[in-house]
Amino acid sequence: MRKKKKQKKSLHPPGGELLSAMQVPSDLAFGEPVVTFYGGREVQIENFRRILEYNACRLCVLTQYGRLLLVGEGIRIVSYSGEEMRVEGRIDQATFQ
Repeated sequence: MRKKKKQKKSLHPPGGELLSAMQVPSDLAFGEPVVTFYGGREVQIENFRRILEYNACRLCVLTQYGRLLLVGEGIRIVSYSGEEMRVEGRIDQATFQ
């Protein structure tokens, strides 16, 4: 009787190994969120799905992997498109939920 070999689970989504070999960035290949901080006063968020909550103290956006919550003071969205936004204000905390 032959033993079944266990298949190793890949860390990459289907097609990920090929895209990785082609050096395609994962944010482009899989729509992963990209959050870039410029000090504590500006944040750029790319590849989000939608805004869940927005006021001067909190911004919560839905991403492919869950929620991104920014907490601070004077938070305002200064530019917005369907794929990215730029946020200004004093950012005290950023968490993925």
